[in-house]
Amino acid sequence: MDEPDNKRNDHDTHALPPLGVWEAYKKYQQMDCLEIDKDLEIVDFRRGLSDTQKAKLVPVATITSETIAAAGMAFKGYTQNAGVEPQGPLNIPSPCTVYEHSEFNGLRLLPSLLPPECQTILLDKLFHRDLSNPLHKTNIHEDYDVPFPPATGEGDRFQDSFFSYPESSKSHIFRPLDSKSNLKPINTGQFLRKKLRWLTIGSQYNWKTRQYPTSTPTPFPPDISKLVTSLFQNEFIPESGVILLYSPKDYMPVHRDVSEECERGLASFSLGCDGLFLIARDKNTENDKSDENREQDIVVIRVRSGDVVQMGGDTRWAWHAMPKVMAGTCPSWLEDWPVGENTPEKYKKWRGYMKGKRLNISCRQVWR
Repeated sequence: MDEPDNKRNDHDTHALPPLGVWEAYKKYQQMDCLEIDKDLEIVDFRRGLSDTQKAKLVPVATITSETIAAAGMAFKGYTQNAGVEPQGPLNIPSPCTVYEHSEFNGLRLLPSLLPPECQTILLDKLFHRDLSNPLHKTNIHEDYDVPFPPATGEGDRFQDSFFSYPESSKSHIFRPLDSKSNLKPINTGQFLRKKLRWLTIGSQYNWKTRQYPTSTPTPFPPDISKLVTSLFQNEFIPESGVILLYSPKDYMPVHRDVSEECERGLASFSLGCDGLFLIARDKNTENDKSDENREQDIVVIRVRSGDVVQMGGDTRWAWHAMPKVMAGTCPSWLEDWPVGENTPEKYKKWRGYMKGKRLNISCRQVWR
C-alpha cells in the first residue's frame, strides 16, 4: 500500500521537532529587545552582516527596480474594493539583492523587497476585502457566528470592511455558535485587536486535519497572485495563503509546512513590527529522523516590514518558528494604518491599528 502524501519524504504532519530546535526557540522567546540587538548571531541586514554571515549568505540574484515597479503597478491597478484607489505611479523602488544561505539549500532572503506603498496596498486588500470574504476562514469561525459586513452594491462578492464599524458597535456582535459554551460574545474591537490570529485565502487549509480540500470554491485573490508571480517570475503559482496576525507577546511555535503536494518553494512576506524567524536543519542528513537529539544547524533572522523569506529546495520542508515579535518596531509611516492618504472617513476611528501588529503572509502552491 502506498504511503499517504503527507508521509512521503518524511512529511508527517504530526512529527515532533528535534530537541535542539525547541531549545533555540525557547532561548530567543525569552530574550528582550536589548538582548536581541546585541546578539550578533542573529542575521540583521539593517545592522549589517558579520564576516561569518557574509561567507554563508551569498548574493545570487538581483530583482531590479523595474521588475519591482512593474509588479507594484500591476498590483496597484486592481481596484476591487481594496479601500484605496490608484493615485498615479508608484515611487521608483530600490533594487533588491537576493541572498541564498550556502548551508540551507533553497533558503533565500530578500530584504526590503516590498516598497512602502505596496505594503500599504497589500494591507488594504487583506484587511478591507479578503477578511470580509465569507469564503475565507479565520481562527474564530468554528466558535463564533461571524457578522460579515454587508455587500457594497458592487456585486455579491464585494463586502464592506470590518474596519467600517465602531469598535464597540452594539449592532455588530460576534456570538458563540454554542450558546451553552463558556465563550462570551465579542465586539468588532475585540475581534480585530485581540481575537483575530489567522486568515486563510485561496484554498482553505484545515488546521485540525492538516489537509487541504481536494476542490475549493475559493480562488486565490488574482491581484495578490499577480504580485507574487511577477516578483518571483512564476517560480510557483499561489493557490493558498496563510495570514498570521501577531501582537508583541504572540509567537508561532516550531512547525513544518508539509501538507502541500507541490514541492515548489513558498514565499513569506512580513508587514508591520519586526520579528525573529528561526529555521533549522539536520547537521547530518543521514541521521535517524526519529532521534530527537540529533544535532541541528540553526539560523535566526530579524525580519522587518517589507522583507521576504523564500523557502525552496530542501529548506521547503524545514522546521521553523517565530519565537519573538518586537514591540515598538513598526515603521512610522505604517503605524497609523488604516489611516493614510485618501482614507475614507469610516476608517479613521481605527488610527494606529498597525503600531502594535505584525503580519506574516505565506503564499504557497498546493497541488503539483
